[in-house]
Parts: sequence; C-alpha cells; structure tokens
Amino acid sequence: MPDGADRRSRVYGALMPDIHLHSSGGATARIAPELGFCCLSWCVGGVEHVRLPVPEDVFRSDAKTGGIPLLYPFANRLRADPFGAHPWVKRDDNDLPIHGCLLRFSDWTNLEVEGDRAAVTLEWGLHPELIKLFPYPHTLRVEYVLEDRSIRVNTQVFANGGCDVPASFGWHPYLCLPDVEDTVLSLETPQLEHVQLDEQCLPVRDDSGDLVVMGPADLDGPLMGRTFDDLYRRADSRTIFALAGGGKTVRLHAAAPWHFIQVYHPPGADFVAIEPMMAPAAALSDRSDLPLVKSGEVLDATFELSVE
Repeated sequence: MPDGADRRSRVYGALMPDIHLHSSGGATARIAPELGFCCLSWCVGGVEHVRLPVPEDVFRSDAKTGGIPLLYPFANRLRADPFGAHPWVKRDDNDLPIHGCLLRFSDWTNLEVEGDRAAVTLEWGLHPELIKLFPYPHTLRVEYVLEDRSIRVNTQVFANGGCDVPASFGWHPYLCLPDVEDTVLSLETPQLEHVQLDEQCLPVRDDSGDLVVMGPADLDGPLMGRTFDDLYRRADSRTIFALAGGGKTVRLHAAAPWHFIQVYHPPGADFVAIEPMMAPAAALSDRSDLPLVKSGEVLDATFELSVE
C-alpha cells in the first residue's frame, strides 16, 4: 500500500493523497479519494482517455464532474427535494439537486490499494449527514481494476441496514481521444429509445406516470458538430458503446443492470460523456422506474472502459 494510502480523512478534508495505479503493461490511473473516489486520469500507452473539463486546481476546489465520477445516491437531477441549502448537494442553474452528494466526499470507512486496483467502502449509516440526505442505511463499495488496455469499475450496494435501498446512482465517464477533431470522431451505440426531457432536463411523464419515449434513437455516425444532453433507455441486449476516430476507439461495456444511458457532449467540448445509470433522472424523487435493493440483498453493477 502506498505511503499514506491508509490514512482517514474528514468530509471535504485533504488528508488522503491521490492513488496511482499501474498495470503490468504500463497503463496508469489516478484516483482521488478526497474527491468522491473520482478517477482523474486513465492513460493507455501514455495517452489520456478521460477528460477534466476545467484545470485540475479548479476541479479540486469545486464540486464539478469530470474524469470518471460516481454520482451517488442519484445520477443527474431530481424533480423535487427536501435538502435545502446543504453544502454537499450540488445544484444546477434551475436550483435542482444534481449528481448526488459524494462528489467531494472523503470520509470513507475503509480504503484498499494494491498495484492495479483500489477500492473504498462506506458504511452509510455511520454518517449522520448522509443519513439525513438519503435515509437508507447500507454499505457502499466501489472498486477500480486497471488492466493493460482497460479499466473496470464495480459498484456494490449491500442492503444490510434493515431496509430496502433505492438504486438510482450512475457514473459519468468523460471519454476523449486526444488530438482527434470533432469532425472525425464518431459514435456507435446499441439500440436506444430517446426519453423526452423538459426544459429543465427532467424526464417527461404521462398522466399514468410512465416515461414519454419519443421513439428509437440512432446516434451512430460522425459527431460533426452534434451536441447531446439526452437520456436514453436501453432497447436491446447489446452492451458496447464506442467513441472512435484517428484510428483508435474507446469503448464502454455496460450490461445489465445499467438500463439507462445519458449522453453528454456540449458545444465545443473535446469529450463525450456516456453515462451508465441504474434509473432515469429524477427516479428517486418521482418514485417511478426506481430499482430497489431488497433488504438483505446485494446489488452488483460493473462497467468497463477499454481502448483499441
């Protein structure tokens, strides 16, 4: 274990150094326990394949998303909330809570590091502030495993606190192929259904509470100036999403239980975020399309990024 890697820190503290993972073939990853266990860098062959949207010093000082961040216990926005002006809750321009409450969390119960892998465990019920925000005691475990051309991310939710636990979390990997123009980059996805969003980027539901789906979505092809901040529901069993260009491809392999995908590519961005999600945005507040980890059970959700 690297020097200092077993130290504990307080929430929003700065006592845990970044973790540096190395594969036998030279791939590297850098993970920040004090920033919600976010992966800040993933390099294969010396080439960076995840992006921070702002300089790292700015990223560290504000609750922004970038790299490979965990959005927990909810991904994207809620329609309503009881949180008030809680400092751990990030809000968007419409004052809606967004991306959970762990973006800059650091008070992990346990940290494990070994050459090519790193994991944290969080006993949710031991943190009074977390229980106020998400009143479901459980254990959360997150692990990164680095290989020569891939990085695997595993999330486990142990419903061991005597109650069912809603599962509406997600991940937000900012994928990039450096020095490849937008006009050359292309997307490839499985079959998807386009979920209608309102002006606040919240899913539209009909009078029965069902998601309004606009129909099949064909995202395949060159980016060519296209922009995205869109929600999709998986419509087939294929699991591979790809960003390709310049003779290289970054792939996201996300099988069940990732049933929803958000794609984010704002104007002028040099990244595409392909976001595996357990549930649609606002599922936790809507109480609809919301998976539950039944008391005594374990949810195990893995996705993998790879480079070809």
